[in-house]
Amino acid sequence: MPGFSFQTMNSSDLLPFSGGLQASEVGVETTIVLPLILATICLLGLAGNSLVVAILLDDFRKGKCSVVNCLVINVAAIDLLLVVFSIPVRIVTFSKQSWVLGSFVCKTSEWFLHSCLVAKSLTLGAIAQARYKHVVTPPKFLNFNRRHVAVVLLFSWSLSLLLPLPHLVFSQLQVKLEGPCCSLDIPQYASNFMNVFSKLYPLLAYVLPMIFSFCCYIRALRKRERRNRVPSPRVLSRRITSMLMCVNLAFDAMWLPEWIVWIWSKHGSPTAAQPPPALTILSQVILFLNCALNPGVFLAVSDEFREGFRNIWTVLKCKGPSRAGENGSDMVTSTIQSLQDLRSTSGGLDASQDSNVKDEKILPDVEHFWQDRRNTTAGEENDPMPWEHQEKP
Repeated sequence: MPGFSFQTMNSSDLLPFSGGLQASEVGVETTIVLPLILATICLLGLAGNSLVVAILLDDFRKGKCSVVNCLVINVAAIDLLLVVFSIPVRIVTFSKQSWVLGSFVCKTSEWFLHSCLVAKSLTLGAIAQARYKHVVTPPKFLNFNRRHVAVVLLFSWSLSLLLPLPHLVFSQLQVKLEGPCCSLDIPQYASNFMNVFSKLYPLLAYVLPMIFSFCCYIRALRKRERRNRVPSPRVLSRRITSMLMCVNLAFDAMWLPEWIVWIWSKHGSPTAAQPPPALTILSQVILFLNCALNPGVFLAVSDEFREGFRNIWTVLKCKGPSRAGENGSDMVTSTIQSLQDLRSTSGGLDASQDSNVKDEKILPDVEHFWQDRRNTTAGEENDPMPWEHQEKP
C-alpha cells in the first residue's frame, strides 16, 4: 500500500511505487524469499477463510441465522478477495522487480486493495455494534433482519469503493530505465485536494471505525458484567464478545505499520528521506498475514466453529471412502438388482403355474360328487336295478 508523494509529474522519480517495491528499491534476495512467504500466507488464508465461510453457511442451512454471522462471512469474503487478487500481484511484483501486469492492473490494484481494507474496517465496526445490541437487548435482537444486513453491507461497500478513488484516478504505468513501473503521480492542480484527502482518509478509514468498535466492545463487556449478577438463559457467552474484540484489535494493530508508511510518504518533504524499503515490505507482510490469522482465532476460541469444523471433516471423510469404493458399490447395486429381477421372474413363473393348476382343478361340487365314485364299483345291495344283472333262465 505504498502511497503517493505530493509532487508534480516532473518529479516522479521521487515517488514510491504502487503495487510493491520494484527494481532499485529492494535487493535481489527478496525475489525468492518474500514471494515464498506471501505464497504461504495466500494458501493459508485461502484454506482458512473458505473453511469459515463453509461453516457459517452450514449454520445458515440449519437455521442458525444472525447479523454477526452474516457480517463475519463478509469479513471472510474480503480476506478471500485479498488473498486471491492482491497477494498474487505483490508476488509477481517482488519476483519480477518490474511491472509486467499491464496498465489496467496498475490502475486498479491499489484501489482494489484499499477498498477491501476499508470495507473490512467498516464491517468490523458493524460487527461490534451488532454484538453490543445483542448483549444489551437479546430478546429483541435475536430476530434475524435481512434488510438490516443488506443496508449495512451496501453502505460499507459503497463507502469503501468511493474513499480510495484517488488511487484509481492517479495510478499510471510509467517506463523508466529499470523497466516499466506502476506509480501514483499527483498533478499540480490536484495537490490541494490531496492535502485534504491525506488527512481525512486515515481518519475515516481507520481511526473512527477503530474507536467506534472499541467503545462498543467495552460497553458490551461492562453490560455483561452487570447482567451476569442475574443469570439469564438468553445471555450469550462472554467468550464470543472477547473473541470478536480480539479479531478487531488484531486487524487494527496489523494495519498500523502500513498507515505509518502511508502517512510518512504523504506528509514528508520532498528532500526528506522516504520510508525505508525494509519497513515498507514488513508492513505489507504483516497486513496480509492478518488474512490468515482470523480463521485461526475463530477455531481456537469458538466452540461452535470447532464443532462445525468437525462436522465438515466428518462429511469429507465419509465422502472419501464412498468415492474410493464407487466400483464396489456399483457391483453390489447391480447384483441386488439382478436378484430382484430374478425373484420377480420366478414369482411370475410360480404365478403362471398356480394359474394352470387352478385351471385343471374341478369345481368343488363336481369334485365332491366324483370323489366317492371314481375307480369304484357299485355294490349289489345298493344296486337300484338288480334285475339287470341277473342271468336269464
